Amino acid sequence: MNKAHYALIGWPVAHSASPMMQEAAFRAAGLNASYELIAVTPANLPEAVLRLKEQGYSGWNVTVPHKEAVLPLMDFVDAESEKTGSVNTVVPKQGKLWGYSTDGYGLAKALERNFQLQIPGAGILFLGTGGAARAAAVYAAIKGAAMITLVNRTLSRAEALAESIRRVSSRCQVRVISLSDQRAVTAAMSEVQILIHSTSLGLHPQDPMPFPVEKIPAGLPVFDMIYGNTSFQLSLRSQGNPVAPGWDMLLYQGCRSFELWTGLPAPEQAMRQALINQGKI
Repeated sequence: MNKAHYALIGWPVAHSASPMMQEAAFRAAGLNASYELIAVTPANLPEAVLRLKEQGYSGWNVTVPHKEAVLPLMDFVDAESEKTGSVNTVVPKQGKLWGYSTDGYGLAKALERNFQLQIPGAGILFLGTGGAARAAAVYAAIKGAAMITLVNRTLSRAEALAESIRRVSSRCQVRVISLSDQRAVTAAMSEVQILIHSTSLGLHPQDPMPFPVEKIPAGLPVFDMIYGNTSFQLSLRSQGNPVAPGWDMLLYQGCRSFELWTGLPAPEQAMRQALINQGKI
């Protein structure tokens, strides 16, 4: 049986835990396949996508900063990718490239597992409106969130995302608040069921807090898209907030990618165990 090749493209990608997770899935499913990291600069994205297609890769993931830029390079995209303007999973089929977005699915499954929170009817606050938040917020609106609050330093970026949400759902209430208006942000936090931290602050130990922890209502669940244990997460836990880091989102979006590539049910436990073995979860 010929070996199938999969990959993750992004800039940078060296830190990614996806190879250990996906290769554990291939082993558990009895597939002869490998998964590699390919660093691709923004300028080289079209060339890299063409090269992966020509070299016969069976599929690949896309991470920052390429999730939006890769969409026009697809021949077809699913409804969620079209609505979110984001692709994180590519499946070559009969000489064509199909783009999918599994980030929103990953977040929904992570919220359900960690907080028993269902998106339909929920009030959700996104602290930061970057690439990961965009796909997740639009997905949440599609799936029936009652209210989405977008907090960002740059209001124009948040307003653009709000318009995208309004286009996919007339029932979801959308609010935009400046990060600098801390009183309004704290008031909004008291009206939602979950806070999603989706800025990049916390990737580096010296990063400042994305928001003053003491102004976040104690007891409000917080999902942090940053993977590791950060000072923000530790401070939240110390004041009584239920907190989950981003590992389950990575796991569940990866499960969905595996299923799209192979047509097989994802071996979730094997993928989770691979992250545990590496001290990730």
